[in-house]
Amino acid sequence: MAAVMVALALPMPSATADDATTARSFVVGDARIDVVATAFPSTAEPVEVAFVSVHDDEETAVEAAGDVLRDRGGRLVELRHTGNREVAFRLGGTAHRIDPNRIFTPAGRRATLTALSEWSQPADDVVAAFADELLSTLAIDDVDVIVALHNNTPDRYTAANYAPGGSLATDAARVSLRPGGDADDFFFVTDPGLFDALADRGHSVILQNDATVADDGSLSVWCGRMGIPYVNVEAEHGHRAEQAKMLRDLVACLAERRPKRGLRIVATPPSGCELVDLAEIDASFVLDNRYATTDNVTGIRLYPANTIYLERSAADRLARVQASLRGQGLGLKVFDGYRPLAVQKALWRVKPDPRYVADPAKGSRHNRGSAVDVTLVDAEGRELPMPSAFDEFSERSHLAFVDAPGDLLANRETLQKAMRAEGFIPLPTEWWHFDAPGWRAFPVMDANPYGRPLFPDAKPGEATP
Repeated sequence: MAAVMVALALPMPSATADDATTARSFVVGDARIDVVATAFPSTAEPVEVAFVSVHDDEETAVEAAGDVLRDRGGRLVELRHTGNREVAFRLGGTAHRIDPNRIFTPAGRRATLTALSEWSQPADDVVAAFADELLSTLAIDDVDVIVALHNNTPDRYTAANYAPGGSLATDAARVSLRPGGDADDFFFVTDPGLFDALADRGHSVILQNDATVADDGSLSVWCGRMGIPYVNVEAEHGHRAEQAKMLRDLVACLAERRPKRGLRIVATPPSGCELVDLAEIDASFVLDNRYATTDNVTGIRLYPANTIYLERSAADRLARVQASLRGQGLGLKVFDGYRPLAVQKALWRVKPDPRYVADPAKGSRHNRGSAVDVTLVDAEGRELPMPSAFDEFSERSHLAFVDAPGDLLANRETLQKAMRAEGFIPLPTEWWHFDAPGWRAFPVMDANPYGRPLFPDAKPGEATP
């Protein structure tokens, strides 16, 4: 059974009379991690930048950022736990350890858990859920640039590692080394324009090669995949003045270039994201793809077949729910899973209400293959009654709704418990909707896995509904 990660909002004292500091505390296994955000006031119209420190032992970077942000203004997010680089936690009696900058992709989570302790699905679940929440705390859907703040030990990790023949050369598309400079103090970026601007100011800079960089689960890899400009301001421990100068030059470059992120939309699933036919994972699911019929909010067929796809890890997770319910004489009926962005747009045009349909300008968990809409059936495949119908966009569909017969509320709770036990995260406004942990690891997709056109009732040449 997967453990539940609890998030609490806690007030924190101000850093200064003008700086507002707040925190959210997360429980990962038995470990508490405080995600502390300090807002430094600004009178200028800033580029939307998230400054973040994920390693609790890299105080020089935090101090240098404070020196600069008190002048510039901005928002700094820090992870605080034990003062150590790594986060240790116990889950079900087993000790686990992670590098918190190696948790933003499935491959990275597995690698950091395996290298530092041992991997297990429950441990992966809580770490994935924490990664999602950390990105949400960074307001990742609204920022234009992520600036990561790091410190290193002399000569162990330097810009020279990325030069031709270096141990990390395949991670780099371009390298600019400052002659005579300290190779421990450098920038690592995903944006070619920022690479040029920082190199022109005389800094050592590395441009990530998104095609060949090793998937270590780091923020740089994740940002590269999502199309979010990323900058790592890397300096040796104790180089506070040097790192502050680097940050001031970076702030000047950002003000000049004003980079803006867009929504990265992919036409095919990227590496590490496999869309699978749910029926091939477990033939016992009852499939009722409402969007392959006219019995949905749009009144038209959106899909060409009663087939439901999910990202593989979410599909495997759902199969574990099905197996657990089977012992109770129950099962799952599945209404929807992966949803192409074109279908999301069609739904939004009919129901532009973010409580029930995600704005396609930001994308849905469904568009990432990591959300599923389900209900319960009995051993004969008959649907159990719930407080509302599927896709009934009213308060009756909310998890807080209790003005319904007891057996309907009990059915809803049985479904919720079964899904949460395997790590799925419910949506408060829709009892049928669940997100797989780690959904932020995947981009918004407008792929069509059906092999036939979407919107099958559309006439040739007709615009998308």
